[in-house]
Amino acid sequence: MCNQFRVPSLSEIAQYLKKDLVLPLVEPNFTSEAQDIYPKSVAPVLLYQDGKLQLVQKSWGYPSPVDQNKPVFNARIERFYEQKTSMWDKSFARQRCLIIAQEFFESSKQTYKTNNDRTYHDRYSFSNPEQPLTLIAGIYDQDYFSMVTTQPNSDMQAIHNRMPLVIQPSELRQWLFQNFTSLIDRSNFSLTVTKQARKN
Repeated sequence: MCNQFRVPSLSEIAQYLKKDLVLPLVEPNFTSEAQDIYPKSVAPVLLYQDGKLQLVQKSWGYPSPVDQNKPVFNARIERFYEQKTSMWDKSFARQRCLIIAQEFFESSKQTYKTNNDRTYHDRYSFSNPEQPLTLIAGIYDQDYFSMVTTQPNSDMQAIHNRMPLVIQPSELRQWLFQNFTSLIDRSNFSLTVTKQARKN
């Protein structure tokens, strides 16, 4: 499960959305620097609210109904299609947003051991090779957002059994406003994969 992404500065995000994608973005009323985002961190997300396309600061992870100290920060998209109701239903139906990242990170499933018998996992970064920034599907409720995940494509499969639901700019409107069923399969979405240097 993805538990880290790098968010660009607010000025970089606004330039990409307004200049590159020519979106009618409302001028943000806050500032935000480039930084690594983890669960419980606050990050800007793109959403349509009050008749405006805007960036809003929200905390990563819904409050858990079981343990308030453990936010639920990934939402499986398949959950929306199951008959059993879930905490995500209202958000998937009417409260979708987009996470704008420079890259996101994932650890490998494989466990390795060092010479002194400590265990570790290889860590990788992922980004959209066709765009300066990477769009990731999200949902929100009140002051919280969660990253939407789906089945892994060939770039992710050897590393992890889930992946964030990455979105091309041409699919932005569909994710925010329309039926998103055709976006579930990301097998044709290529990612740049970079293995991270291991910290000793």
